[in-house]
Amino acid sequence: MIIGSLAGPLCAGGGFCGGSEEVIEHQRISAASYTFSAALPAMLATTASETCRILQENPEIITQLRENTKTIRAQLDPRSDWVVCSSSVENPIMLLVLKPEVIESKRLNVGDQEQILQDCVDECLANGVLVTRLKSMPPALGAAPRDRGWQPQPALKVCVTTGLSKKEIEKAGVVIRHAITKVMTRRK
Repeated sequence: MIIGSLAGPLCAGGGFCGGSEEVIEHQRISAASYTFSAALPAMLATTASETCRILQENPEIITQLRENTKTIRAQLDPRSDWVVCSSSVENPIMLLVLKPEVIESKRLNVGDQEQILQDCVDECLANGVLVTRLKSMPPALGAAPRDRGWQPQPALKVCVTTGLSKKEIEKAGVVIRHAITKVMTRRK
């Protein structure tokens, strides 16, 4: 399958998908609209175009984003007893999932994990850091039977920005890590 999308890298939407008829039909029916859409809305096209212009004029933004991603990741992934980052090392959108041994030792089902992660979101927000949970979509009406039961692993979603200094990014990472620890140690 070949795909092209402006959704992730440019905070826009729309894209294309090429492949076998079965793959395209699955993508068309079950993907979120920001992943695949029939046409790119004008407002999102403008956003993508403006983002490209800004990046061409200020390429140091990418360097700063990479540094901020490394900084916050250093506060979370190797230092947390509870979560691991399942995203690529350079991805500024970090997905933090509960470690398999934590899930097993605490016998957590998907609902338990989602509740724990929501408690982490609430605790972070109470301490001035905005994160969210990865939201899953219900299976599409026309989804094949094999696709109806699959859901992504519950995760915290942390979006890194260039709008904060290195010190602020480090502090945010500490707040997130401490919120996770507080929620997990409170849970029996």
